[in-house]
Amino acid sequence: MLVNNENGTVELDEFDTQLYKGLLLDQLKQTDFYKEKYQSMWDVKTGYFWYYFKSIDVESFQLSFSLCFLGDHLHSIQMSTSESTDAKDWNEWTEEKEMQVFYRNNKFLTSILGMLPTRKKKTPYPTCTFIFPWGSIWSVYDPRSASSFMGISYEENK
Repeated sequence: MLVNNENGTVELDEFDTQLYKGLLLDQLKQTDFYKEKYQSMWDVKTGYFWYYFKSIDVESFQLSFSLCFLGDHLHSIQMSTSESTDAKDWNEWTEEKEMQVFYRNNKFLTSILGMLPTRKKKTPYPTCTFIFPWGSIWSVYDPRSASSFMGISYEENK
């Protein structure tokens, strides 16, 4: 299992690591996941920090994580799947190729969550959302950034 549907915790069994809202950065830095897969960090200069990680294999998908911290607490999680056929640069990029990433992300989420999306929208951007009492898991194609990605958003009061 990757995501616990009951509370939104991401369980990375291979690394004996759990990711959840409020996780302290110092706790994350002690994990095998951080030690083996940490790639880079971006200080947004607003109190938010993004930590980027190399991809891992999850149920035959290559999955990479971007973790957003507000101060030293985990605020939200973004993910994306990748394949060798994905565009490597702007010369290879097409909207059709990027939509294939969006569909692959949706297939990935449906597989790991064991359920169909709660809501799908085509406008203003193609999105696929799974809603839970603790928050939501979503997939989107964003034409503004020319990218497709997934995320976990936690309710502020949970």
